[in-house]
Amino acid sequence: MAIVRKKLSELEPVKLPKGYRRPTEAQIQKWKEEDGDRDFEFSDSARFVRNVNVRALRERLGLTQEEFARRYRVPLRSVQEWEQGRKHPAPGTMTLLLAISRKPKALADALS
Repeated sequence: MAIVRKKLSELEPVKLPKGYRRPTEAQIQKWKEEDGDRDFEFSDSARFVRNVNVRALRERLGLTQEEFARRYRVPLRSVQEWEQGRKHPAPGTMTLLLAISRKPKALADALS
């Protein structure tokens, strides 16, 4: 089976259900605020959320890099590289970091 790729301009528009109304920008901002997602930054190239400052998170929790890595089962070297800006967490890891930033004790308990 061959893969057929089309340009965006060649695709048919999506048909929305009858009565559907697109949310306004104000509604979207309100929902983001309610969900605690107001400060999310979307990367156009990577297509995933990149908003957790690992160093700030670790310092807020009062942990050393080694303690943070051990508690949340991530490689120490990764923590170091994220904090120094040499690498960015993968999408799945970013999800874990976001969860840690919101519920650090629950995640630590779940991983122990």
